[in-house]
Amino acid sequence: MSDTTPREKLLRRGQEVLVERGRLSDLTLRGLAERLGTSHRMLIHHFGSRDGYLAALLSDLRRQELAALRAASAEGTYRDALRLLEEIYLDPAQQPRITAFFYVLGLAVQDPGTYREFLDSLEDWVVLCSAWGEREGLAPQVARARAQALIWTSRGLLVKGIATGDVPGALRELREVIDHLGW
Repeated sequence: MSDTTPREKLLRRGQEVLVERGRLSDLTLRGLAERLGTSHRMLIHHFGSRDGYLAALLSDLRRQELAALRAASAEGTYRDALRLLEEIYLDPAQQPRITAFFYVLGLAVQDPGTYREFLDSLEDWVVLCSAWGEREGLAPQVARARAQALIWTSRGLLVKGIATGDVPGALRELREVIDHLGW
């Protein structure tokens, strides 16, 4: 996505600020606007609220991530794609983005209508992993069931790794789940 609109520019700047600060959830609307180099009124205009901005930012990051993963795994095996998922989700450098993801997920659980775009994006990984499984010869129902198990188990292990500080342990457990599921 090119930075052609003010909204897109604010989302790109948000990615930079997230990496610089490690989180955005502690900022007020005005504080966030200041960090982004805009006004709180512009954030309200484009995103409705601070949390609306955070949800849009995470949805945008997830779209970019999914596009990159599709491109990287187009020629690889299902196992190659799973290794890439491990790298993306369990790399300590990704922790600010992952932490922000779970913050927005918590908001979305409380207010699904406001976060519909974000909630709908949660299915993207399942669809992609299901397609990989089918490409490897799994029946569609089996591929989808395994994809659901993998994605939601991965998310749970990420929470565990972040909350306990034991990301390496979470990675080991994720690999065990992958092996157990026969991938």
